[in-house]
Amino acid sequence: MLAYFRKHWRGDQNIAQSILVNGVLFYLALETMFSLVYQLTPRPLPLMWDLLLFLVWLVWWLVGTTRSAICTLRSDGGITSKILAFVALLFVVAGLVKTASDALLTEPNKPFRWDEKRGLVND
Repeated sequence: MLAYFRKHWRGDQNIAQSILVNGVLFYLALETMFSLVYQLTPRPLPLMWDLLLFLVWLVWWLVGTTRSAICTLRSDGGITSKILAFVALLFVVAGLVKTASDALLTEPNKPFRWDEKRGLVND
């Protein structure tokens, strides 16, 4: 099992497997697990642990997919795999740029406060 994760991390897997199995299926499995934990557990785990597990998966998937795409582009593979690798790299870069812009350019929400005349306000 550890060899599978290591193989993906190093980019040794096929680009289609990297995107579909390690990306889409792992994401669906994580979301299903989080949903079941919150529905079936009387006192669910704190959100911090869910976020940590999600971020670990995301970094593992992004690094492995990026390395696999670069390896595919450098190889003598078919045109379909090269196109898929190029699209995967575009999505990785677009996702990183979007995440960075959201984190850096979004103002924090103003807290609610109590106004004697208007009640609870968020000016």
